[in-house]
Amino acid sequence: MNAVSAPSQTAMKRLAGGLSFVCLVLFLLAIEQTQTVAAWEGLRAGAGPVARGVADWMRGLPDDAADGFDGLKTAVADEARPLAAEAGSTAVLRGEYRPADETTRAAVGALTVAGAELRFENGERLRTRPLRIASGRDAFAPGQTFAARLDAPADAQIELRAVIAPAGARTTAPTRLCGGEPAGTVALLHRGARVDLALFRAGVAVGPDTTPSALCGAWSFTAR
Repeated sequence: MNAVSAPSQTAMKRLAGGLSFVCLVLFLLAIEQTQTVAAWEGLRAGAGPVARGVADWMRGLPDDAADGFDGLKTAVADEARPLAAEAGSTAVLRGEYRPADETTRAAVGALTVAGAELRFENGERLRTRPLRIASGRDAFAPGQTFAARLDAPADAQIELRAVIAPAGARTTAPTRLCGGEPAGTVALLHRGARVDLALFRAGVAVGPDTTPSALCGAWSFTAR
């Protein structure tokens, strides 16, 4: 290998690394699911130094080698800018929410979302994991849709989460939120400052054939 080709191959390897990073960014941004957005938030926090390094390297390329990569430079240069959800998608849910009505206040009180855990003012806690994204028009019981129950548009994105056992436990515990039975699925609708939550008993798959009695309750919250 001569002295001229060695720097060229090194530059191409670095360029390949930069392109791989950008492709990952574009892939994550193309998927409109809350868990994916959350995963990207975590990735971006850890990859910030990498992004800065890629941006600095691309800015240092000779003009004839950097032609056509202006868009890629922009994509990696501003890693500090907050990630906004795509139009119509669900933003990352976190923080504290107060009851939006008296029914919610009496039943559960305020809601705190801390990572995958839902903490209610009445002392109940639900540990969850992502399940799937449903549409507002989808039914959760015969003749009942999320849109109608939560007063939402038919194309609203409803985040379904599975309730899982706390760390160190084998099964989920009974909860007052479901009349002393274990909870199985949480449905969340996040729109602006408002959060609507529906809770279903364990042992049922939420869908058009779900028995109406599987719904433990539905409550509304608003950001503090």
